Amino acid sequence: MTSPDAARRPRRVPRLLLVHAAVVLVLSVLLLVMVAQPTEDANIGAGLALLAVLPFGLPWSLPLVLFPGAWPVAAQVGLAIGAAALNVVLLALLRAHLRRRRAARAGTTAR
Repeated sequence: MTSPDAARRPRRVPRLLLVHAAVVLVLSVLLLVMVAQPTEDANIGAGLALLAVLPFGLPWSLPLVLFPGAWPVAAQVGLAIGAAALNVVLLALLRAHLRRRRAARAGTTAR
């Protein structure tokens, strides 16, 4: 049995999830732009952008941190962005699961 207040209560915006997704998106676009610029020497900007993206993909991006020279550039960029995006998806799935479980314990159905 739910209270009438619970039915009228507005749904909370997942601020943490939105901020996480926005930061990953901005850093991923920055990384792609920096990698796409041809340089004669080392691309310091791309390296710094890669270092900014890597923490958002942990633990999946750990092989890039442990063995940085063993990967081609395209694989480094793909793995870093893919791992960061995977963590955003996992956070969204965890949030949905926890909402459903909380609603089931309260005796209501989650939408």
